[in-house]
Amino acid sequence: MSVSTEQQSPPPGRGRIKREHLQWAAAGLVVLVLGFALAAMVAERRVNNKEKAQLLGQQNDSGGTVAGVGPLDGTDLSQYISERQTALGKASGERVAVVSLSGYVTADQARTTAGGLEIVALLAAPPGDAPSEVTGDMQSWAQQQKQQAATDRDQTQELLKNGVDDPDYKAFYQSEVARLTKLMAAIDPNGLVIFGVVVRGQAAELQALAQKPGVRLVDVGPSAKTTDRTTYTGIRPDQSGSADQHTPRSF
Repeated sequence: MSVSTEQQSPPPGRGRIKREHLQWAAAGLVVLVLGFALAAMVAERRVNNKEKAQLLGQQNDSGGTVAGVGPLDGTDLSQYISERQTALGKASGERVAVVSLSGYVTADQARTTAGGLEIVALLAAPPGDAPSEVTGDMQSWAQQQKQQAATDRDQTQELLKNGVDDPDYKAFYQSEVARLTKLMAAIDPNGLVIFGVVVRGQAAELQALAQKPGVRLVDVGPSAKTTDRTTYTGIRPDQSGSADQHTPRSF
């Protein structure tokens, strides 16, 4: 289909109307862009405030419920531990706390360390896996973790089966299949997979717990009020520089 290159003069008044439409469209675009920018700024501020609340163990706005306790990814652990030890010393009343251990232990050993304190959850990281919370029995947790590892491995194998052209991606997927296969064998409900325990108790009890052998940090929240959406992050024994909640534990 050919397109004519001849230009036709617009009817009287149409040029002015078209210019007005363009001006209104440009103005609307500016408002839209500014609206997106403002929304992004507000969203970023909310995210930053939420991260700060989780980092410092502060409360939510709704009823004083604890949003989360523990360091975020990238937090300098030396400074964080010092600050949280000071917070523990000043604490009073009933609190929830994340107890990070100096080594990987069994679930029974972690419960023994907690003594008579109420246990809210255990923090686990078997070799080859990232941390996860255990709120039920260890057998159920192990079964769920193995099922997830098997699903992830099968999906990764399917990607390789369908063909991966990029050699870097192919090598990564192959390493993931190997890791997930080893992980399935390493998930032991009775093994040395626990690195933290979340407890609830009086501040004096938590301060005494911090003095026990094998306890690296008792990270107190601002209160004892939690929900099933409260998040807990601990410090793994093999981490010393900065916090990392997502990288799998080495085998």
